[in-house]
Amino acid sequence: MSKYKTLLFDMDGTVADTDEMIRAAMYVLYDKYRNGVRTPDEEIIYFSGPPIRDTLKKEFPNMDQQFMFDEFHKVSSGLYATHTHRYPNSREVLLELKEKGYQLGVVTNKLHHLTEYCLKCIGLDGIFEVIVGFDDVKNPKPNGEGILKAIEYFHSDKDSSLYIGDNKVDLDSAISAGIDCALVNWGPRVLSPELKPTFKINSYLDLKEKIYG
Repeated sequence: MSKYKTLLFDMDGTVADTDEMIRAAMYVLYDKYRNGVRTPDEEIIYFSGPPIRDTLKKEFPNMDQQFMFDEFHKVSSGLYATHTHRYPNSREVLLELKEKGYQLGVVTNKLHHLTEYCLKCIGLDGIFEVIVGFDDVKNPKPNGEGILKAIEYFHSDKDSSLYIGDNKVDLDSAISAGIDCALVNWGPRVLSPELKPTFKINSYLDLKEKIYG
């Protein structure tokens, strides 16, 4: 077994491919509350990561923010079953890691119940022992509170913990928590060369090789 025993994952763009769902939900909101003026898709793909409240505030600055937050979740909740997907080999690799004794958790800026629902929709429910969602912390990512909460749950330590994400918010969260970070590059988001994670991952099979190595 490698130096890591606790593997904590971001959700959107790392465990679940939710890009299609986020885009479809935003299209509905743009049509209803911005006269159909849509932000380009190449910008929408970067909505995955930061808290959705921050994104909605930027996209709908003149709207009541709690209303827009509720609207986004009302729209998106109906899209998970048809617009979210898991990444190739993710289930097989995660189950193998779990069987080998690795502690698996999710730390995300997604609401807790939606994280559970999303995992169920993509057939990954029951794999992660702990979920720390947006509503489980006072300070969401990029603050490290959620990561530290998960480490505490497992009675683990920072040196043997790894956070796995797909963007700068995830790297900053790991740095805030004081643990190593792996960034995946299988999504549409381009990782800036300025980002310096502990290592990068090309696929779930590559993750397994990196962990075992």
